[in-house]
Amino acid sequence: MRRTEKVFVTNLAIHGFHGVMPQEKTLGQKFFADIECKVRREAPMRDDMEEAVNYGHICDLAHEVSASVKFNLIETLAERIASAVLDGFPLVQSVRVCIRKPNAPIRHFIDTVGVEIMLERDA
Repeated sequence: MRRTEKVFVTNLAIHGFHGVMPQEKTLGQKFFADIECKVRREAPMRDDMEEAVNYGHICDLAHEVSASVKFNLIETLAERIASAVLDGFPLVQSVRVCIRKPNAPIRHFIDTVGVEIMLERDA
């Protein structure tokens, strides 16, 4: 039996110093992340945390990536988080990361702007 499951985090608040404007690099700002992982297993999962993709660890990883470097583009932040998830969780077959930036320094009235990236393991 082949199973596919999803593990997801919605609206994770992350503080970071990402952007191209100088004040973004010095003051920082809040970003929100949605991370969705497709997990593939060959056998049914036992009720054991050792076999789970731990969403708490995914949140920790996203915070670590954001704190590690000041990115110019949120596209880069999303890609680095997605890559880190694939590197850290062998059961994850694909990962979708959406980064929202609610306080983007643009002259328009917006709720949020953002990007989404999806990475998949090679077959």
